[in-house]
Amino acid sequence: MSTPGTARLEYGDDFFEIRCFSHSEEDEKSGNPYNCFFTMKVRSGEFSGQSHCCECDYKDIKELITQLEELVNFKTDEAVFRELAYDSTIRFTGDGCGHITVSGTIYGDAKIQSLQFEFMTDQTVYPSFISNLKRL
Repeated sequence: MSTPGTARLEYGDDFFEIRCFSHSEEDEKSGNPYNCFFTMKVRSGEFSGQSHCCECDYKDIKELITQLEELVNFKTDEAVFRELAYDSTIRFTGDGCGHITVSGTIYGDAKIQSLQFEFMTDQTVYPSFISNLKRL
């Protein structure tokens, strides 16, 4: 179970997690697209990494939720999330049979380190992930 401010997608030993999420409604209302701050953490096989300085617009989180719901309902074959600070990118790609590949690149402080990753999931793990994203 995820803790408040956390959304975790886990399949076997692999996972993608958004944690320590905070949203400034004031910044959002003023039009500042850097109104959400969070950490992304990934474990893919023997590799893992986290990016502590992630930022995005809250509308990007809402768009990711919509894309993921369409993906698990076979209405689209891909959902993409990009954070603004270092352009870390997470891609969810469906095969039309319920299998979803999670891939992307996350960057550490000042883009000095990076982790490029890919792991398989299936649609059964997405309802709780989507539900936790909605609670962020």
